[in-house]
Amino acid sequence: MELQEHRLQDWSEIKVRYFTDPDAEPSYIKILVIKYAGEYRWGSQGQPDAIYMRAMAQAGIEAFQPLGVIHDASELSYRWGNNINEVFQNVDFKPPLVPVAVVIGPGCEPGMPYLWSLLATNESVDRGETVYFRSLETAWKFVEARLAETES
Repeated sequence: MELQEHRLQDWSEIKVRYFTDPDAEPSYIKILVIKYAGEYRWGSQGQPDAIYMRAMAQAGIEAFQPLGVIHDASELSYRWGNNINEVFQNVDFKPPLVPVAVVIGPGCEPGMPYLWSLLATNESVDRGETVYFRSLETAWKFVEARLAETES
């Protein structure tokens, strides 16, 4: 029987990397940073990028079992495409991981119309389950604070 091989990395040129606190124990990762870099394709052409990014987020969360997640899109170039919203969710984990933060950068912020209010500030935009930030440090402090709330 002849089979055709499929590789997820062929779906997208987006690079996905995982980071933790350098002092984190491998068996106890409090916060996982999932960093996306590259160019998200325009409109519906970006659907494979979204699928790939979401699959890599799910893989990282499953492998590292963090208590909180920061999606770092500060190196992502994004202009428009409906499926990007699916990437920054709690990626269907039950119960959902809380909290989730997203860091955005100049390459993706203008393409996210639901973040227009962030364009006028240097703070954050709260969209329910997900909060958007301009800096990783601010997002990290937010996630740590939310985790402290759930521990008490």
